Amino acid sequence: MIKKLLFLSFIEGAVVMAAELCGAKLLAPIFGSSLYVWASVMGITLVALALGYFFGGLISEKSKQHSKKLFQILIFASLFVILMPVISRYLIPWISYLPFLIAVVLSTFILLFFPIFFLGATSPLFIYIQTKESKQAGKISGTVYAVSTFGGILATFLCGFYLIPAIGLTYCLMLFGSILFITNIFIFKFYKLIYFILFAAFIYLNLQFSLLETKNLFYGNSILGQLEVLDVLNEKKEKIRILKINNIIQTEMNLETKSSVSDYVKLLDSIVPYSKKNKSALVLGLGGGLTANLFQNKNYTTDGVEFDKDIIDAAINFFDLNKKVIPICSDARYYLNHCNKIYDLVLVDIFKAEEQPSHVLTTESLNQLKNNLNDSALLVINWHGYMKGKSGLGSSILYNTLTTAGFNVKVCASSANENYRNLLFVCSLNIFGPLPFEIATNFETTQLVNTDDLPLFEKYNALANKTWRSNYLNYYQAVGK
Repeated sequence: MIKKLLFLSFIEGAVVMAAELCGAKLLAPIFGSSLYVWASVMGITLVALALGYFFGGLISEKSKQHSKKLFQILIFASLFVILMPVISRYLIPWISYLPFLIAVVLSTFILLFFPIFFLGATSPLFIYIQTKESKQAGKISGTVYAVSTFGGILATFLCGFYLIPAIGLTYCLMLFGSILFITNIFIFKFYKLIYFILFAAFIYLNLQFSLLETKNLFYGNSILGQLEVLDVLNEKKEKIRILKINNIIQTEMNLETKSSVSDYVKLLDSIVPYSKKNKSALVLGLGGGLTANLFQNKNYTTDGVEFDKDIIDAAINFFDLNKKVIPICSDARYYLNHCNKIYDLVLVDIFKAEEQPSHVLTTESLNQLKNNLNDSALLVINWHGYMKGKSGLGSSILYNTLTTAGFNVKVCASSANENYRNLLFVCSLNIFGPLPFEIATNFETTQLVNTDDLPLFEKYNALANKTWRSNYLNYYQAVGK
């Protein structure tokens, strides 16, 4: 077998996975990372690979210059990979004006189809060139696919655990595309000026794109997606600092008062009284840290759990996180599974853009959480605002899950409009006394409960998340943001 072609096949497999992972992340700032987006990414990827395999098979039968064809296909693949950040920056935002599902599928197609198609087309050619005798075909094809898969495995871990958080999506795709381009040139030694001109032009466009982001206080790609910190003026001409993940605002701080301007935080402020004696609080989903600061100011010694270290750094560097707040970098469920502290107040605020991680709010997780609560403790869960119709099924399931776990539950809303509000589920192991808010009770009826074995929020919140993001995007498009 030709070892240099096996090495090239290894790189091709790595680039496939880098393109798929980074492609999903590039879509997230516009469309989120919901079930709809991942279904579109995986579906388009499989379609592109299938058609690529078929196309490569046709070429292997009809062409007499297999090495040249393989070289050309790899050149196209590498250039399309390098072009992906440019497409996401300049073309995808325009497509987002279309109806949500159409926009998601079309954007995924434009971003991912061509690089994956050309990468898929290489496998039959790798096999054909290496097959000298028919009896070797099985061994060679198995080796090619195994080597390519190992490349994909390596790229998956590298991108997920290191490269994307360390250098960002643009440089990650530039790196993998450039490695494929240069290795391809080096192995086949086919030199055409037009290839180098296109390669240099696409690299230049990406570098220009990267320079555009320096206007933000912070811009980067973290574990959870595209992370931004910037200052804006609101409708009252107040200077507001915002933290965005995947283009969705997570924290809004008035720079003069250093307090949140979000309606749900104001509602939370009215629910949690000042404590005359020092108590303990836990915030699952630290974000910019304004809720943790609120609790700390109400005489609660506060722990803030956040999955993404970059977000903790943003809370400290840009949102004046109280120095007495203890930031903990961990998954919320993992923290609860290993926590031996007792709290008087727990806030679950674990939105990832518009999504709510299902694994933290199962009956099993809530039963574990009860071991960390005082008898009179309050558990407050921040949730989207939908209660009616199919969009409200997720809220109803959360209510059922809480009551099944043994909590008494009351629900309040930050406003009347479902599309632009939050719900707060206020829970206790004891019977409630009078509470300073209006109780919302008109849930969509369902008997479903969220469990570890049957996690339901991804499915039953999908419509609510899609509707919420569509409304969000339409609002900011309308005001020109």
